[in-house]
Amino acid sequence: MLIIPAIDIKNGKCVRLIQGDFNKEKIYNDNPVKVAKVWQSKGAKIVHIVDLDGAKNGALDNIEVIKDILQTVTIPIQIGGGIRNKESIDKLLGLGVSKVVLGTIIFEDEELFKELISQYPTQIIVSLDAKNGVLMKNGWLDSTDKNLIETAKRLEKLGVKRFIYTDVTKDGTLTSPNYESVESLLENINIPVIIAGGISNVSDIQKLKDIGVEGVIVGKALYEGRINLEEVTNVN
Repeated sequence: MLIIPAIDIKNGKCVRLIQGDFNKEKIYNDNPVKVAKVWQSKGAKIVHIVDLDGAKNGALDNIEVIKDILQTVTIPIQIGGGIRNKESIDKLLGLGVSKVVLGTIIFEDEELFKELISQYPTQIIVSLDAKNGVLMKNGWLDSTDKNLIETAKRLEKLGVKRFIYTDVTKDGTLTSPNYESVESLLENINIPVIIAGGISNVSDIQKLKDIGVEGVIVGKALYEGRINLEEVTNVN
């Protein structure tokens, strides 16, 4: 099972938000590059980076920091936040990013998304970010009229190979994941799912593994010392 540390970047710094609220921010480190090095040294097999400014503004706002991370660590990096066109995908992949995470573009330009998933089938991960079962976009600032399960089933038919599912109401709260919705999602699709949001301890990780997820993205619990990455890297 993959244990994936999260590095959320806002104004060039490593931060965590609560439920995606840009007004509820805690800065954990002024240097995301150093944070990436720490997670690599503690055994991370991959790191998940979110450009929070990019997610809000629809652009690669922290691209220079991302470049520095890519030049510093040797483990794979997957990146989301503000990736809304083919040019951004090509730029990131050209820099050495392993996977790109797409969300908003699915709802705002489905025809372009179909082209992208056809061209980059193994390099695109789709982020399903739901609040009370309804999918969100634009850095979780706006809701769509799309249902989580029905959208996941449709996207799988379009050729999506992997999802990241986040319950927005759980993210950054350390209150445990929404197990019921995770199980429901897995029952309705046949591709791997990585879970984010609400993971607070090793028991949460073990339970998600037992449910059948491919991996977990862990943020606040790592930064707050509730989970030791070295101890959970190889959860069996």
